[in-house]
Amino acid sequence: EAIGLFSLHSQNAVKQRAISQQVQAKHVVFDVGNLKFIRAPEKNDWRLPTPLLSEEVYESSILSMAAAMQYCGMKSYSLDHIYSGNVDESMNDPALEVDEITPMSKRNISIFQAYKHNTREGVFPPIEIIHDENLGFGVKALTSMPRHTIIGEYLGEVVTMEQSSQSNSDSLMVLLDTGDPKTSLIIDPTRAGNIARFLSGINNRSLMSKRKVNVRTRRFFMDGKVHICLFTSRRVEAGEILNYDYNAGNEGKDVDQWARTGFYDTSNFF
Repeated sequence: EAIGLFSLHSQNAVKQRAISQQVQAKHVVFDVGNLKFIRAPEKNDWRLPTPLLSEEVYESSILSMAAAMQYCGMKSYSLDHIYSGNVDESMNDPALEVDEITPMSKRNISIFQAYKHNTREGVFPPIEIIHDENLGFGVKALTSMPRHTIIGEYLGEVVTMEQSSQSNSDSLMVLLDTGDPKTSLIIDPTRAGNIARFLSGINNRSLMSKRKVNVRTRRFFMDGKVHICLFTSRRVEAGEILNYDYNAGNEGKDVDQWARTGFYDTSNFF
């Protein structure tokens, strides 16, 4: 259905464009079939990824995700956070965060919800997970993507910061910092997660490496829970590797704050 709706030469695409002209401007997202679309995105709006229109390339993209996850020992692909053990969903409370979380616009909340809906319908960003003997896993864009295109939500098992000290994962992400390791939350994609864990980082000590950044992260709250979204920070061309700063947001923090939230050593990155 996604290929049919997005194809520029299909009757469905013509219908979709016609419908978009009739939707009231206040409605950011609208439905065509089982998929969500954005009408007239504004400057700071996130963008929904356009799916791959070749069934062969789409299949290759999905297989690259599955192969990478299997190689890393992941047991399942997750569409939402997984709460288990001593951590329950009620602990993911934005009111407990020690740092200010800037509210997300209602427009982008709607677009993010549309992204999650489309993902459940099998619409994924146009990417492929690749592996290099020297660099490890990376994520390559298969088509061009405009600035602010959503790449994914950082997902996995939610554990406390105290529990995360027992993990040997190199892909941990802070979800909520309460100032207390017993209640601060970490995303651990070791056993479950999605493609977000495979995006490459940059060397914080190298100006040349910093110039490779083409993806940003944004922590925000929605439906009373904290989420982390990854999106393109500029236009990305086909063939580019997606990179972001693993330590974004740590600028200006003192040693005690770094010790509490962690600082990823990227000195060996290219």
